[in-house]
Amino acid sequence: MCVTRDEWLRTELRRLQGRAVAAGLRAERLKRGLPSALPPRGSRAWRRTRTLTRTLTRTRGLLACSLTIAVAVAVAVAAAAFTGSLSGLFDQVTAARCLLPNNYLVWEATRPLSDCSFCQGVTEPLILHNISREDFKQYAYSSGPIIVKGAVSHWKAMHKFSYDMFKNLYEHTNGAYESVEEGCQFLNFKSDLFSLRDVFAMSDDRANHAEGEDPWYVGWGNCHPDILAIIRQYYTYPEFLPEDSELPNSENIFFGYELGAVMHLDYIPRLMWQGQIKGNKTWSLAPIPECDHICKPFQFYVEPGDAVLLDTRIWYHATHIPSGQFSLTVQSEYG
Repeated sequence: MCVTRDEWLRTELRRLQGRAVAAGLRAERLKRGLPSALPPRGSRAWRRTRTLTRTLTRTRGLLACSLTIAVAVAVAVAAAAFTGSLSGLFDQVTAARCLLPNNYLVWEATRPLSDCSFCQGVTEPLILHNISREDFKQYAYSSGPIIVKGAVSHWKAMHKFSYDMFKNLYEHTNGAYESVEEGCQFLNFKSDLFSLRDVFAMSDDRANHAEGEDPWYVGWGNCHPDILAIIRQYYTYPEFLPEDSELPNSENIFFGYELGAVMHLDYIPRLMWQGQIKGNKTWSLAPIPECDHICKPFQFYVEPGDAVLLDTRIWYHATHIPSGQFSLTVQSEYG
């Protein structure tokens, strides 16, 4: 039987309270609330708890958890940090499959703090044109946003890729849906579509965002070998990427209308590149919480045929599609 989020958090909070008292933290301080139980101001544990609290605010559209759960997690983190059992708590959260989907809180809470040099003074993307692999070397592993104009405009995918094409592929490839459900990630963002089966079961009116129909936007990883073999006929990795860079074995597709991706970090091992195939897209970037006092959020947009490169592991990012436009992108990593 799976323990619910609330049950697990109540049990864990009681256990941590006992350990905190045993370690010398007075019970009355815990009863008075979180602020009096926090680690000393300025300490690493204090900075970690503050960063996690800011993250809860920044990613409120992505984390489907109630305010009660968020407060309980914050109290648990504070008590665990004080007693030195923070890593143990995160180990248990990671192992608890029913606690928080994808464990975004855990990933954020265990992310190394940044010195903010990556975003200091950055207020817009670097825009490049017709750049060669040799000339791109100086920018290849930088963390700031880069737009290479027209970099993927020669892809056959610009004319071939569509909702109907992917629907046909997944409906007529044995094991295609299962490959996403079992081995690849599906992201519904703010849509009411919870699987790729749901996406391709939409009515024509909904799929085409006809008047009166709700917008939708989703993304998923393509890891079925037969589907990958087909879709890779229509695009290539950007030619300017370093020849010796490590590349993954799958690519992601993101498509839909208006909604775009909510503000989030990516927990991936490499830098991100994305080819904009259809529609315009606005990107909103924000620094990680500990850099709010040094770096500023900003926006930029890309057009069909552009390639975007960004270290999405340290830049919070969200996207939005202009009203009435259908956006479709191919995304992958390099490093």
